[in-house]
Amino acid sequence: MRSLCNSSFSSSLAESAGGQSFFSRKDSIRSIYTSLHSELRKLATTARNSATGASPYLEELLSHLSEQLCFFIQARMEIADFYEKMYSLSTQKSIHSTEVVHALEAILQKYSSRFHHPILSPLESSFQLEVDVLAQLLKAQNEISEWKFLPSLLNLHSAHSKLQSWGQTFEKQRETRKHLFGGQTQKALQPPHLFLWLAKLKTALLAKFTFYFHEALGRQTTPSEMKALTAKTNPDYCGKISSFIRKYDAENVSLIFDNRGSETFQGHGYHHPHSYREAPKGVDQYPAVVSLPTDRPLIHWPNVIMIMTDRAAELNTLDKVVHFYDDKVQSTYFLTRPEPQFTIVVIFDSRKSEKDSHLLSFLNELSSSLKNSKPFASLKPGSKN
Repeated sequence: MRSLCNSSFSSSLAESAGGQSFFSRKDSIRSIYTSLHSELRKLATTARNSATGASPYLEELLSHLSEQLCFFIQARMEIADFYEKMYSLSTQKSIHSTEVVHALEAILQKYSSRFHHPILSPLESSFQLEVDVLAQLLKAQNEISEWKFLPSLLNLHSAHSKLQSWGQTFEKQRETRKHLFGGQTQKALQPPHLFLWLAKLKTALLAKFTFYFHEALGRQTTPSEMKALTAKTNPDYCGKISSFIRKYDAENVSLIFDNRGSETFQGHGYHHPHSYREAPKGVDQYPAVVSLPTDRPLIHWPNVIMIMTDRAAELNTLDKVVHFYDDKVQSTYFLTRPEPQFTIVVIFDSRKSEKDSHLLSFLNELSSSLKNSKPFASLKPGSKN
């Protein structure tokens, strides 16, 4: 039984839980779970009825372990359903993961002490680790979208630390292979799809966090060092935008945070929870949390706010690019909204066509990437992402 928990059983469950394509397989993980649950239930009953035999303690232990494994199987089935529900997030115009975080925490609370026997500790710890990392990443997704610096940083750091520790186990667990001519080599076991998917989600969130909090992070280092660090993110939003600005001679690209109605907004970075700052008014309710290549162009900001106000209905669809040309200042504005509180604006000091395919493609791709729906879309049955 201990070998069962330490070896292929645990690995195969973790492998299939990553949501690669197991929803669509004929011999799916669901049917495997159901069959395994049924067999364990029979084993528990048989062992319990045999507890008065020659080895009552062994039979009682077997019954006890079988019952706890039944709970583990039930937990894995609910987690499988949970991953399937997470795919639906990718079809939403704006990803709100608060409800799924609550659902995940409910699963953890329901099964947290259901398979606690020391022999089953590898299963219990792997289940706890998986749920913890996933919950922290989903919380970070929400907090970044609400421009909450410290909570999103803490959740990302905790998830990163746990994934790093988890990844080291694959380096330690090496398999030996014999060469044709008798030699032997060792290589690390390949991480399961679940681990790779969680790492992919963390990478996407880290890139988004680095972009949304670019100014606060930039204060901690030099501009050249910050540029080198952001270049390591995938995608490198600042790098992509800087390249776009150079290629199309844009005057400015900004990410604007609409903080109207936010009672806790205090500006870039971390602020002590008991510190006081007067609520922003006027144009300060629309700060540029990112502005490239330099600070936001103040002369254009009244125009930008006017467009955001007058074209709010279009922007709120979260899938349209709004175009406006101002004769007075001879400038063109393109705006789109990746999330309810964030707006991207591109400013040109010349006339640009509203049908410019290159500009529209850039804005649509940037907005789609910031929605961060791709990792959830990869949970679709048969997806190769």
